[in-house]
Amino acid sequence: MGRIITCFAIMTAITAFALFGYGYCAKNAESLIEATDGILSATEENDTKKASELALEAENIWRGLSDGTVFVEDNDCDNEIAMSISRIRVYAENADEEIYTECAILKRLATLYITRQKPIWSNIF
Repeated sequence: MGRIITCFAIMTAITAFALFGYGYCAKNAESLIEATDGILSATEENDTKKASELALEAENIWRGLSDGTVFVEDNDCDNEIAMSISRIRVYAENADEEIYTECAILKRLATLYITRQKPIWSNIF
């Protein structure tokens, strides 16, 4: 009986941790998408200073998420998003038209990241 209770407690803790991790990743990825929208708005207003500041904020959001995840090791997606943010920073500083395309790519990558972190039975257990 003790083993069943212990097993149930462990499974409950693992499931709770998976749900918390997904919420943490989703919240930060949504913040990254909002920062990207802000970069686009600032770019449309020709405010390169604000766009650069928001690009730095997006980089900090992603760095915090990347460093803050304990068991998520999605290095391919992590590297792609980091490189996209770096390109956006350069485009924002130079007021380059490529920023629109790169922001669309970043938003799609962040959405895919959220989707890949959804807890399903196979990745919880």
